[in-house]
Amino acid sequence: MTEAAGSLPGRPRAGWTGRLWADIEGTYEAILDHPFIRGLTSGELVPEAFFYYLSQDDHYVREFARAVALVGGKAPDAVTATVLTRHAAQGLTAESTLHQVLVADLGGDPAALAKVQPGPTTQAYTSYVLATAFRGDFAEGLAAVLPCLWIYAEVGRHLHQQGSPNPVYQRWIETYAGDQYVSEVTEVLDLADQAGSELAGLAEARARAHFAMGARYEWMFWDAAYRRESWPV
Repeated sequence: MTEAAGSLPGRPRAGWTGRLWADIEGTYEAILDHPFIRGLTSGELVPEAFFYYLSQDDHYVREFARAVALVGGKAPDAVTATVLTRHAAQGLTAESTLHQVLVADLGGDPAALAKVQPGPTTQAYTSYVLATAFRGDFAEGLAAVLPCLWIYAEVGRHLHQQGSPNPVYQRWIETYAGDQYVSEVTEVLDLADQAGSELAGLAEARARAHFAMGARYEWMFWDAAYRRESWPV
């Protein structure tokens, strides 16, 4: 296990991101209590559900990277734009590589990831994030992409305290509890605090609503993987 787990200055945070997190406390607790998440540490999650998750996440991260790049294009300054553009590019490469490695560790063929089509929840979540990044202002777009980054760091930290008897699941946990990921998330959280400090009224309410919606989609994403969701027709 990495020794960095727990170093994320996340909960509680001061500033705007602290208020964002307060809005989703119930959703986050529901995520931690979900059988998919609990199954990672107990080792009882069936490999088929984890493969489904990896295949859907492979679709998600490609669209997520596009959304982050769109948000970066609306950044108020060059430094912020550079940070988000870098996260989009590096995150896509790192996540795609992780998916392939974990599928191989499961004894599967990484090429099989490309053969799985996005499920209903994946399609809905990616469409929501992209639409918000495209149609909303900078703060709205940033609030929409932030739940994925932040919740993964918090889940990684939580699960790291327990560990997993399954080495594949443990590797996934360590990725999101590690120094590098924590540093990247903290950098974006600081940008969000700066953006949120300049919001008021309806603009601030819209951004907070997008953050809360993204958190709900995170729960739905893991739930879909646990059920191995398919299109009904």
